[in-house]
Amino acid sequence: MIEVILFYAHAVFFAYIFARNYVEDKLVSAILSTIFVIIIFSVGWTFSAFVIGFFIPDAGLTRILTKAAFSLGLLTTLEVIFYKFYFSKSKPLGAVNV
Repeated sequence: MIEVILFYAHAVFFAYIFARNYVEDKLVSAILSTIFVIIIFSVGWTFSAFVIGFFIPDAGLTRILTKAAFSLGLLTTLEVIFYKFYFSKSKPLGAVNV
C-alpha cells in the first residue's frame, strides 16, 4: 500500500510539473521537464533499490514494509530535497518586478 501511495504521489508531481511549465513557459519546456523528472524517478528508483538491498531482505520486513516501500521512501526523500532546490524560482539580487 505504501508503494501505491508514493507511486501516485509521483504521478501527481509529474502532472504538476507539466502544468506549471506549460503555463509559465511553453509546451516544449513542459514536455522536457516532465521527461527529466521521469528519468530521475526511473534511475533513482533503481539506485535506491540497489542501496536498500544491502539493508533489507528481498522479502521485506513485513507484508506492508517491503523492499520496494523502503526504496520508494528513500527515493521520495531524496527527490524532495533535490527538487526543492532545482525547481525553486529564486530572483537574482537586485532584480526588479515590472
